[in-house]
Amino acid sequence: MQQKEKCLESIHVHTGESLKRDLQDLAMLEGRAVGEYIRAVLEAHVYGAKAKLLPFVPQDQVQTAP
Repeated sequence: MQQKEKCLESIHVHTGESLKRDLQDLAMLEGRAVGEYIRAVLEAHVYGAKAKLLPFVPQDQVQTAP
C-alpha cells in the first residue's frame, strides 16, 4: 500500500465556468471538497495511465544503484 504523502504543492488551472461548476457538483455528490475531488481524479488518471504505459517489473527483480 502506498504511503500517503502531504499535499504541499499546488497547481493553478484556468477553467471555464461550466467545468468549474460541474467539478463542484461532482465533488459535492461524493461529499468531498473540490480540491480533494480534483486530486483524486488526477491521481486515478496519472497512476492508472502510468501503470498501463510502464512495463511491470517484479519487486525481486528491481535493481538498485550500488
